[in-house]
Amino acid sequence: MVFMKKVILLVLPAIMLAGCSVKDRETEITVFRNTVPAVYTGKVKRKIPNGEGSALLEQDAKIEGMFEQGVWISGTAENVPYSTAYNDQMISGIYTGEVSEELPSGSGTFESDEFSFDGIWIAGAPDGQGTVTAESFCIDTPSEALEGRYSGDIDNGLAEGNGTFVYQNDDSEIQMEGTFAGNMFDGLLFKTIRYKDTVKSYPAYYQKGQPVDSAAAMIAYLEGMRNDSYCLSEAQFSFLTQHSALFEGTDTAKEYDSAFDYESFAETSDPALILIPNAVIKSVQRYKPYTEADTVTSMIVQNNDGWYHLVFAYSVDDVSTGDYVNICALPLCRSTLTAPEQDYPAIDAAGAGIIG
Repeated sequence: MVFMKKVILLVLPAIMLAGCSVKDRETEITVFRNTVPAVYTGKVKRKIPNGEGSALLEQDAKIEGMFEQGVWISGTAENVPYSTAYNDQMISGIYTGEVSEELPSGSGTFESDEFSFDGIWIAGAPDGQGTVTAESFCIDTPSEALEGRYSGDIDNGLAEGNGTFVYQNDDSEIQMEGTFAGNMFDGLLFKTIRYKDTVKSYPAYYQKGQPVDSAAAMIAYLEGMRNDSYCLSEAQFSFLTQHSALFEGTDTAKEYDSAFDYESFAETSDPALILIPNAVIKSVQRYKPYTEADTVTSMIVQNNDGWYHLVFAYSVDDVSTGDYVNICALPLCRSTLTAPEQDYPAIDAAGAGIIG
């Protein structure tokens, strides 16, 4: 009998050390290094959350995972209040995602009025690949840093991939939408300028933050677009390298006399210059891709067969809507162009010259 009492006395402390489980117990838990009220379900030790469990916090926030002496160590968060550093200031918002060593770590999203991020977190900070929306963001250029709003892909805090950046330049709002690399404009972007009631939009090409401003630079950029079904085939790129003067507004287009077969043309076919005789200009828009550039004339023209063409011509300033012109242009891809009144089959053409 004495022996049995000793056994019982030895077993009871062991059970107390092993802990037990509770359900919907009101308690306090340390979450992201702040102590907050919670309703806890899971393992406890000396009535304190310890082991695997979950908890409901205020404002419908939820956490689950591993707890240690009342501290949430790792697991997943859902709509949990959190503050993170951004642009040398602390921003408060809501975090949903993975947690490790008491902080956001792994894949997660953060939402606030000024800043949101969906991607990789390291030690409590957005520090990897992801997408961001930021009311205050800096894009680098060779001469200065531009500050504005950015929404798009980032990598280690830098714009990298596809995105949209909006900033102010004097009295104009400028939107750049396209590709970024190393926190700079890089590749093809669409530039939209809004000034009072005027809106102008056109494609712009950049390399490491610099606008492409020569035929050699244009061809170097286009080289990276080869075999992209939306852009250039190998044959088309080869043709461009042999006729770079077309991109410099010269008169060399007059030297070529290639017929164009609408039915046989495809992106991968051997490129030939389009001759568009006696075409009527339906609309004209002129712009400069950048301050020192030649004027680009963008036209929608209709040929004798009823086809519509989108044509970009350089250094052409003496044509207007209603004029009849002869055009020589290099086709880039077959597409559907929204023409007046309805859609018509069309050819997108670039490097065009007015030849008569």
